[in-house]
Amino acid sequence: MVYNIVNKIRFFTLLFILSICFSETYWVRYGWQAFNSAGDARILSLGGETVTDYGTSISPLFNPAVSNKVGIHNINYTHQSRLAGMINSDLIGFPINNFSRPLNLIIIYEGIDHIPDTRNVLLDFGIDGIPGSGDSGEGNGILDEGERLDNDKVKYFSQRQLGFHASTSWQKDNFEFGLALKTLIHSLGEYSGTGIGLDIGIISYPWENGRIGVTVRDMTTSWQVWDNGTVERFKPTIITGVAHSITSTKSKLSFTGMANIVWDVGGKTINDDFRIGDRGGRIITGINTIYNNQLALRLGRNGLGSVTAGVGLSWGNMSLDYAFLNEPSGSGLGTSHLISISVNSDWVKGYIEKL
Repeated sequence: MVYNIVNKIRFFTLLFILSICFSETYWVRYGWQAFNSAGDARILSLGGETVTDYGTSISPLFNPAVSNKVGIHNINYTHQSRLAGMINSDLIGFPINNFSRPLNLIIIYEGIDHIPDTRNVLLDFGIDGIPGSGDSGEGNGILDEGERLDNDKVKYFSQRQLGFHASTSWQKDNFEFGLALKTLIHSLGEYSGTGIGLDIGIISYPWENGRIGVTVRDMTTSWQVWDNGTVERFKPTIITGVAHSITSTKSKLSFTGMANIVWDVGGKTINDDFRIGDRGGRIITGINTIYNNQLALRLGRNGLGSVTAGVGLSWGNMSLDYAFLNEPSGSGLGTSHLISISVNSDWVKGYIEKL
């Protein structure tokens, strides 16, 4: 059975490589949105893309080096509603403890419905509005005087993305290293595609209560192969971060401040906070305040320059987190809300065994 599985993996790997070799390739920025926007309420309320925060089974999504630092609430489910409910996603993460090395698995699903297709709306008949007359403006793809739009020709389609993220980590001296393999199944209207990518991460503890982390997403340039023969490639993104914690035993309070810089190897973006040459960077900050290891208040700034906030409750074998993400001012895109529930897998297993 194992032999057959290995052969199937080899076959599909070879098929994937051959499809890349004989297809037209484009460098693009967007296509892995399910991964880029994913996260649990804890991390996204701290600004997202925090490569030095850990404790949940979703943390390895941002830095695979923390795959061995999942807390006791190690099964995490998150539902996210973004852009005033236009985009909905679900995410589940959990460790797999049957191996000598830590292994963490995250499954992501994102769906967008009722996307308007306006490609055939323009009645491009020219100034006289009569098809086939060959007058000025006919067939130029521009809405000219005398032309109109036919709303009855608007069609609607949907987008679906299903992603899998498997990560592991190992330690050497004061450093922890991580590796993650991710795959994406993408459908867009009548088209479908499959992608594969690789992330690496490092985290270190150079001073007491402090840590530094680095993650390189799409290390080898991620690929997405479409059924029409098109191949899309994605350049790496480098995320560096630093964090420091202060704990007051008397007041039962702990404070963790963190700052991250996202470097886009693909070039400049409109959301850059600073630019060096033809490369841009975004600054992400967050502060996590915890009382008695039970109540958490969080505040952050994400890569869009928007304010994020959240609250968390932890008790016994369960924790509940909420995040509020404010969209950029003037965008008209509303707000986003996330709810995450985490439970102890041993508690769940014990409960099932009693049934």
